[in-house]
Amino acid sequence: MDQSHAGWGAAALAVARPAVELAARGPGAMPVTMSNHSHRENWFELLTRPLWGLTAAKDHVPDAVWEPLAATLARALDPEDDWYVGDVTHTSQRCVEAASVGWGLATAPEKLWEPLDAKARDKVAAWLSDAYLTGVADMNWHYFPVFAGHGLKRVGVKTDPAVAEAHLERMGEFRLGDAVFEDGPGGRVDYYNPFAFHTYALLHFKLTGDDRYVENAAAFARRFRSWFAADGAAVPYGRSMGYRFAQGALWGALAAADVEAVPWGEAGGFARRHLDWWWRRPMLDTEGRLTVGYSYPNDAVVEQYVTAGSPWWATKVFLGLAAAPDHPFWTAEEVVPGPVVEAHKAARAVHVRDRSGHVTRLNGQAWQPWARNGQAAYGKFAYSTLAGFSHAAVGQGLEAAAPDGALMLSEDGRHWRGREDSDEGAIDENGVLTVNWQPWDDVTITTSLEAAVDGWHARVHVIDTGRLLHTGEGGWCVPKPGHVPQVGEAKAAVTSQGIRSEIIDSGTGREADVIEPMPGTHLYWPATVLPVLRGVLEPGKYVLKSLVYVGTE
Repeated sequence: MDQSHAGWGAAALAVARPAVELAARGPGAMPVTMSNHSHRENWFELLTRPLWGLTAAKDHVPDAVWEPLAATLARALDPEDDWYVGDVTHTSQRCVEAASVGWGLATAPEKLWEPLDAKARDKVAAWLSDAYLTGVADMNWHYFPVFAGHGLKRVGVKTDPAVAEAHLERMGEFRLGDAVFEDGPGGRVDYYNPFAFHTYALLHFKLTGDDRYVENAAAFARRFRSWFAADGAAVPYGRSMGYRFAQGALWGALAAADVEAVPWGEAGGFARRHLDWWWRRPMLDTEGRLTVGYSYPNDAVVEQYVTAGSPWWATKVFLGLAAAPDHPFWTAEEVVPGPVVEAHKAARAVHVRDRSGHVTRLNGQAWQPWARNGQAAYGKFAYSTLAGFSHAAVGQGLEAAAPDGALMLSEDGRHWRGREDSDEGAIDENGVLTVNWQPWDDVTITTSLEAAVDGWHARVHVIDTGRLLHTGEGGWCVPKPGHVPQVGEAKAAVTSQGIRSEIIDSGTGREADVIEPMPGTHLYWPATVLPVLRGVLEPGKYVLKSLVYVGTE
């Protein structure tokens, strides 16, 4: 793709326009997808989420897009209209989209507000005013009324500043230290840090000059570099992977706010390589619209709140377009990152970029029980930019459990469980990450993880079990088409499409194998194969050791 400012403007339009055109046909035209909120709210996502990118790219967006968008938005916020999205109520999904509307009005009022007649303006203002005052979920959502308020202020509607101030102060209470926020009490540290907490802090600063959380954003950005591979891929981890290239939103938000947290050649390089990586994925349908899924269309790998309108959160990546074409974000020479081993104790993770540029995340965080697929998204021991990760499927056997990056346990060899209830992990001065977990009352496990820049990492599990256990430990998945397996006495390897995955048992007597996880369980590829180690433990104490590799041939 064209990586210039103009090229990105064209890309933002190409991504957003199909969503706007479908939304402008009304709620009835919206495809029905699984969701824990209403179809009307799903449609409202489709209409409003593209605003994050469209407003930054507004000089590249023709009136033929803005006019139906503004008209449809007015209808969606008119209680007397058949397309009315509904009242904003406490913690409803509409609270989320109120932030998109507020951002749109704050940054492009000439496109979204000025074309409306007086009656329509009153109704939009009334709905957004309700959103400003309505209670939200106690997490990153506290920023949504703040942005609703920014939109109201921009169009001349008065608000009580104490409301936004209370939300902003609550945000500060979620800081864990080292530039990290937990996503609500007991919440995870994941991509909601870069594409929510820190991005919103920067955009809030851009609009108001309030810099209370800007240094947190800048410090996190310096850590965030290690989450990205040299080819632009961000290490997939945590919930909301269905928002795709929103993963790279922080780099553009820094440019939009003109905050040089890292050299501009690095920030711009990370952003452009990231979008280029995504641009080569089969993520669009035949109408050019973003699908539900990750690297390819797949409803099975997303959470219960991700619907057909949700993926346009990805347009946040285009926030860098708010910086002028001559800004150094666009003009500085790109810097390609080299190998690194970076421990981030507050995030309970170690990120390793190997000599080939691929990133492995060694993970200490515990699982997230309320989110669909929460164990796979948060509870594996390792995640990879090169090999992605899998979700378990309903069914029996390791093929359904899909244990890449994980140690799975079973009482009968058919029904498997992984790391569920555990501590949050600790990282020592040498970068070794240790996690304690207890899958049954009479089974305790201490797992230690250590990685190097040659593509390998080591796992050691100290197991004390009061019951017989079957064990299954996975390396990394590779694509099934064209794969070549190699299985030895204590080693399983498989190569496919230029990727090699390998797992070696270090003297603990496990059997090596290559399995075919259930199709559709993997984020990157519809069908995969996986090298594994299997064993059986009688009651007692054991130490299981393995070496795990992934790399390009």
